[in-house]
Amino acid sequence: MVAVTHPRSTSAVLLAAAWVVLGAPVSVAFQEEGGEAEEEQFEEVDPYTKGDRELERSLGYERVGFFPWAAGQTTADVREMMGGIEILWIETEHFRIGSSLKTYKLQGDKQEKTLIKKDLARLKQRLGKLKAPRNELDPWLRAHLYAQRLEDLYADFTERFGLSPADFPKGAPYFGYTEKFLVLICERKSSFGRYTRTYHGTDQSWSLRTGFTDGAMFNGLSAEALSETSFKLDSALYCQLVSDIVLNFNDAYRVNYFQSPVWWKYGLAHWYSRRIDPRWTSSAGVPAGRNWREKDTEWKPRVKNLVKNEFFTSTEKLFAIPDYASLHNRDHMVAWSRVDYLLEREGADLKGFLDAINLPKPAGDETAAAAKMIERQRAALQTSFGLSPAELDEAWAKHVKRKYRK
Repeated sequence: MVAVTHPRSTSAVLLAAAWVVLGAPVSVAFQEEGGEAEEEQFEEVDPYTKGDRELERSLGYERVGFFPWAAGQTTADVREMMGGIEILWIETEHFRIGSSLKTYKLQGDKQEKTLIKKDLARLKQRLGKLKAPRNELDPWLRAHLYAQRLEDLYADFTERFGLSPADFPKGAPYFGYTEKFLVLICERKSSFGRYTRTYHGTDQSWSLRTGFTDGAMFNGLSAEALSETSFKLDSALYCQLVSDIVLNFNDAYRVNYFQSPVWWKYGLAHWYSRRIDPRWTSSAGVPAGRNWREKDTEWKPRVKNLVKNEFFTSTEKLFAIPDYASLHNRDHMVAWSRVDYLLEREGADLKGFLDAINLPKPAGDETAAAAKMIERQRAALQTSFGLSPAELDEAWAKHVKRKYRK
């Protein structure tokens, strides 16, 4: 099992992946480990489908409440290990999800309200009818929304890169893994920490991305930890989850063992999350100890200034960056912008690029392996986009000057 704990992001958020908990239906008040009693009780029966299998199927659910999890454990085992807390569990076509998220009261944010309204409209269309609470999302509704959002993300990613189960080994349709992506969103830090200590031997209260060697990629996150920063809205949690899942898509791809190029996977993760709401771009190299500021989200004018002053990291240097800690804030912005440019490039072979860069680490010592990985990226860029690193620098800079207006 390979574990990746997430670096402290520039938004003072320590996040790299999202454990989403869409929990098992129970109706008892619970006590968090070492904490105070929770008053909210989850309804035993989903009030939106009322347990109707046809309605569950219309939402794309294969199972609700009880199913295998990982390492020989079931959702019931996980819930017991986590102290019997209330968790809603949903299995979709590509994900096994757990959520202990409590009722969320909308906070008057217009952008978030518009986003949620759009998501609820899609959910209503699939259910046939939906009477949602006014100005709040209850635990079951949050579980449904996150299940929908995750499958939407999977569909977009696979369509954008032209992927299908036929592209992966028989019996391993999940980007090369045999089991579905595991996602756990915990309301409390203590619950998440208890899970990571038991299953992964690490004490994490923020987030964790890892891969089980017996066939699944895992993503876990604590909503409470996220809300202790300036990232307090549900839309911030949504953006963090999307960013982390995209990172896991890249690190899972063809079982490359977390060797997806750092600039590429973080640039793509930012690209996906910023399309939802650019205000919540975490894990982006903001100096530790500094609070997230609204102007930190204004990437286009900042990238344009980097290009104007020729103070950006070249493509060759991006290729050589070995890990998250080596990415500066401006590198994150430049990586995001490069990815944006490449995704829009006419005639690009996006699937071919993924195939060429997301491979296991080359043989040899560290120096030799690093050189081979750089050459791997050069070749992929030329074959899939028709560009050398220098040509990408030039074409991208022209694009920024033309498109990124003040």
